[in-house]
This record gives sequence, C-alpha cells and structure tokens, in this order.
Amino acid sequence: MEHQQDYIVTQCYGNEGVFLECAYCLLSLSRLYSPEQLSNLQIWVYTDNPGWFKMFKDCSLPVYFRAIDHNTIKAWRGRIDFVHRVKIELLKDFTKDKNGNILYVDTDVIFTHNIDSLFQNIRAGKLYMHVNEGLVSSKSNPMLTKLDAHLRDNSHLKVNGRPVNELSMWNAGVLGFNTVYRYLLDEVLAYTDAEYPAFPKHIIEQFAFSVYFQQTGVVKCASPYILHYWNLKEARPLLASFFHHFNAKSWEDLVAYSSLIQIPVLMQDKINYLLNKSLLSKLGKTKWAPAPIDWNDLIRQL
Repeated sequence: MEHQQDYIVTQCYGNEGVFLECAYCLLSLSRLYSPEQLSNLQIWVYTDNPGWFKMFKDCSLPVYFRAIDHNTIKAWRGRIDFVHRVKIELLKDFTKDKNGNILYVDTDVIFTHNIDSLFQNIRAGKLYMHVNEGLVSSKSNPMLTKLDAHLRDNSHLKVNGRPVNELSMWNAGVLGFNTVYRYLLDEVLAYTDAEYPAFPKHIIEQFAFSVYFQQTGVVKCASPYILHYWNLKEARPLLASFFHHFNAKSWEDLVAYSSLIQIPVLMQDKINYLLNKSLLSKLGKTKWAPAPIDWNDLIRQL
C-alpha cells in the first residue's frame, strides 16, 4: 500500500473547559512521543478560537487548526439542532480532500499507550471505537432500555441479519477509520437525522456509528490506548488550576508536570463517593468535587 498520512482530529469550541481538556489531551500525547517520532502525523483541531492555543507557542506537536464560526457550528447541528451531529459533519468536512488514517478523539481523552499499532490496524482497514458498552437488548442501563424499546417499536433495519437492537452500543469518543470508509459518514448522518427527531437522546449519534461500523466489519476497541473520561466534567476546574499555576512553564515542563493529574484516581474517587453517599448527602443533593491540589507540594514529591 502506498504511503498514507496519519491524522488525529478533534473538535474544540465553546466552553473553556473543553479547551483545557484539549490542551491536556495534547500533553498526554507528548508524554508518549518525541517530535521526531511523529513525522507521519498531523493533528487537526476544529475550533472557534485558534488564538487560545497561542499560550503554547513552543508546543512540539504537529498541530493544525481549522477555524469554524458560530454559523458553521449551527449549520452542522442541522435542522434537528443536535450537538453531536457536529462531529459527523466535521469528519465529512475533513475527509473530503484528504486520504489516510483517521483517529478522531473527543477532547476529554488521554493517550495512555503508544498508538502505532492502532494506526497500523486502521491502515489495514480495521475500524475502531472507544469501548463496547454492551448489547442494546441487554437493557443494562436505563438509556439502553429506552433505546431498545424504541427500536423494537420503530425499526425494521437489520445488520448482517440481526435486528439493530441486538447490536452492541459502542462509545464514540474515539473513532478510527481509513478514508476508504468515508462513505460511512453519509450513512451515519442519514441515520442520525432520521432517528433523532423520534428519539431525541444524546446516544443516537454514537449508536449510528455503532450500527454502520458493525455493518462494515468487526469493531476494535481503542480503550487499551486511550482513556475517555466523559463522565468526569469535575476535572475541568482542576485542569484550570493546573494551567494557571504552570502558566509560565514551557511545553516540555508542562508535559512533565501533567503527570501530576491522575484522572483514573479521580474517576475512582467519584465512584467511591457515589457508592457511599450518606442519606443526608442524597437528600441535600451534594455533588462530588475533587479536593484542591497544592501543586508545589506535589512537585516536591516527584
């Protein structure tokens, strides 16, 4: 096969918390690779504020920006006005004039392991999503129960002979595919536009990807390489504190200090809190928040 470019693509607009996540995501990649090891990679950030990233002027990553404005974002939300529809339109826009291996990631991800083999598999035609969240028909959580009921009543679509409610729901915070599969984006978009008005839930976009990726081949799991902390928005104040405290540091220093933020530990702390909430906390609807961090004290522990 002829040489193909590798691409990482993300969307970063609106709330500054999303920008903080994006910067932390980029730091996690720099922890794994030297600039010389990324000669075949381009990182593309679709953003409404490219200037925000000027504070990282010495960033060693091959980052490119595609500026998008309010009108573009509104158009990409479509007539159904669905925020997650933007991702599909973004990928259609990106792949219309590029050939190669695409790794889309939400901003709230961390690269935990070398992704060379992941890109090799994408180059070979494999499809990736983040993690298998279970069969829709398993009704393992309230949202899947509602989706299962909707599909049983409203869908005659089958994938490889199976009703779609018997397919797995995959998390779409990570998507990996070669551009030979760009046509799938049209199918994902059409399914989303058709289903969202009847079932206006956030999971419709990721289920659309799940359906058409599974129709095309065996979906591989990206979670051994990438952590998606979608249920930890409480990390944003911590990231704001980190970037404020180290605002005068070089990119190289930020890469080193970024290991002080332990997202998996925070995820476990939140789970422990929710599992052990007192009756008083439940009645008061007390929310979990990470403890404030003394960055200087943590640095002394390095």
